[in-house]
Amino acid sequence: MAVEPLPVSLIDLSAFALEAFGTEFPLHHEQPPMRMARESFDERVTELSPALALLSGQAPMRLWLQSADQDRLIQLQRDYLACNWQKSGGERPYPRYSTIESFLLETWDKMAAFAETKHSTLAPVQCELWYVNRIEPGDLWIRPGQLDQTIALLNSPQDFLPEPEHGQLAMRFRIREDERDVGRLYVNATSPIGPADMKPVIQLTMTARGAPLRPGRQGMVAFFQLAHEWIVRGFAAVTTEAAQASLWGRTQ
Repeated sequence: MAVEPLPVSLIDLSAFALEAFGTEFPLHHEQPPMRMARESFDERVTELSPALALLSGQAPMRLWLQSADQDRLIQLQRDYLACNWQKSGGERPYPRYSTIESFLLETWDKMAAFAETKHSTLAPVQCELWYVNRIEPGDLWIRPGQLDQTIALLNSPQDFLPEPEHGQLAMRFRIREDERDVGRLYVNATSPIGPADMKPVIQLTMTARGAPLRPGRQGMVAFFQLAHEWIVRGFAAVTTEAAQASLWGRTQ
């Protein structure tokens, strides 16, 4: 999520990160800074574009702190905080949302306490929750052009056109709460070739983004819980009944 920039140096942020998370997250990396898109509802579409900046002094960086099994990741910079869970291997299932929320709030509280030592306040500006679902080939689909067997929003071509050799879908929906727009849900589906085994895979990404529903920590939590509801219900809406029954055991 995007936060109001903290008045700290990269050295201060790194020292805090190592002290607060270094034992549980022993793998450390530096990455280029994150520029997070912000949602607006004035009918203009704002996309992030390449930018050239002339900087003096130390360049901004984003800190990566990974757990030893590489399943959990914390990302920190002066104006950005993220907690990720990624399946690095094995049969470990995705954790429930409540587990991810607890992970985020523990990280948030530690960074908020750090901000107070710098006579500042950690203030959320834009929240983002996303799920990436990788659907392996099997009974439902074999070839990349069979994306419609899993994604309900697509139809197979009729008459003249053959089965496509590749498919993708990108849609966005406004998230509403109390009769007002508070964010957007982005749905992206594609059928790339897996980078590890070079086999086709359907990748369905659901991203919910918007401003906190009210100021501070409680407003951030409220948006994330709303975003989770939209992702779960949106996921059911965009996938076929056959896919839900076969892949996730959903019957209604």
